[in-house]
Amino acid sequence: MIPASFAPMLLKLLMPKLMDHFTKVFKLDKVLNYVEQPNELDIETKKHREQIDMLAGELGMMENRLKKLEILNGKDKKLKKNAK
Repeated sequence: MIPASFAPMLLKLLMPKLMDHFTKVFKLDKVLNYVEQPNELDIETKKHREQIDMLAGELGMMENRLKKLEILNGKDKKLKKNAK
């Protein structure tokens, strides 16, 4: 029988080897890389977000221009009414 005081020492010796074995058997290093590293979907998502942000900015600018045109058009109509 192994005394209980040896159990922590045995665990310290065996755990790294067991973890290495499990990492190889279950290909955990590949899974970890896939989770931590950006993959092609992450890159596509980033590109799409950038495009959405750019288009949203352009849409905001176009809305501002449209409001200015509507204001100017309203002023033109008032001027034409006053001139008649």
